[in-house]
Amino acid sequence: MKRPGALPGLLAALATTLVMLLLRVVLGVPLPFELVSDRFLPFVPVEGFVTGLGVFGGALLAKQIGFYGSFLGQLLIGVALGGLFVRLLSRGRGAGAAPLTRRAIVVTFGAAAAVWLVTVVVLWPALRSNYGGLPPERAALLSAAGLLVLLGVFAASLLGAYAALRERERS
Repeated sequence: MKRPGALPGLLAALATTLVMLLLRVVLGVPLPFELVSDRFLPFVPVEGFVTGLGVFGGALLAKQIGFYGSFLGQLLIGVALGGLFVRLLSRGRGAGAAPLTRRAIVVTFGAAAAVWLVTVVVLWPALRSNYGGLPPERAALLSAAGLLVLLGVFAASLLGAYAALRERERS
C-alpha cells in the first residue's frame, strides 16, 4: 500500500461526515462549517464581504460552494490525518508488530479531546445556535457535545479502520 494512512483517514472522515449529517438532521446541531462561518464572518469588513459575494456569484452560490467545499475539505483533512497517524504509529515498529497499542489508543483519543477543547473555546459564541429551536444555553451544550461525538467517531473510526486493514494485510 503506497499511502497506508489514506484509506483509514478517508473511512474515518466518511464515518464522521455521516454522523455529522445525522446530528444536523435529527437534533439540529449546526455543521462545523456553519459554526466557523457564524463565528468568523462578523469579523470580515462589509466591503470585503460584498466583494467576496461578487467573486462567488452571489450569497446563495457562495454558501453552496462553502457548504460542499467543507465536505471535500473534511475528507482531505481525514486523509492527511490518517497519513500522519500511520506515520507516527509506524515509527520504530516492525512490520509484524500489533496494529494498535494501548498508548496509540490513548494518544489518539487524547488528541481528539484536545482538539475538541480548543474548538469549543474558539467557537463558543457560535455554539448557541440550533436548527431544532433549542434555547441558546441548551443549544451550546448540545453543539459542544456534538463536536465531541464527531471527534470521537473520527478517532474510533481511524483506529478501527487502521487495525482492520493491518489485520487484513497480515493474513
